[in-house]
Amino acid sequence: MGEILYRSAPVDSAEHRTVFGLAVPYGVETEIHDAGGDYTERFAYGAFGRSIAERGHKVRLMVSHDHRQLPIGKATELRESQDGLHAAFYVPESRAGDDALNLVKAGVVDSFSIGFRPIRSREVGNVVERIEASLYEISLVAAGAYEGATISGVRSEGRVIELAVIRRQLQMLDLLNGTEL
Repeated sequence: MGEILYRSAPVDSAEHRTVFGLAVPYGVETEIHDAGGDYTERFAYGAFGRSIAERGHKVRLMVSHDHRQLPIGKATELRESQDGLHAAFYVPESRAGDDALNLVKAGVVDSFSIGFRPIRSREVGNVVERIEASLYEISLVAAGAYEGATISGVRSEGRVIELAVIRRQLQMLDLLNGTEL
């Protein structure tokens, strides 16, 4: 089998234990610089369909693709829509999970990155289009390859809290404490 490849996308802020958002957009081109050289890549709608059906429950949330460390979370939702692969991960209480959530909340870590193995690709002009790929893991990283793939918000006990609300609350707390975000 081929080498596992990694692609990144931005993340916003998280406060509770379930982080969710767009892990990789479909139809969006980005410049890739990896062992395969420099090229333009995009993912086609449905690229992860078979992988999700076969092993979606096994996809874990990592930090910076560091497989020497234990995962910090597990997928609770992986679904494809026209705009891309949407993901949600529950992050249980642990030192590494708490640290990662704090970094996401502070905006220090703001991207998702996918670890995948290409199954079927095609060249369309100068673009490598991923038709089918096997998803191995999704990581929180400091910089992402795909612009626009962001965490949409956070969930706690079935509640969804929009990022704009969280940011306003944090700004109000900072004003009360005499600090800035």
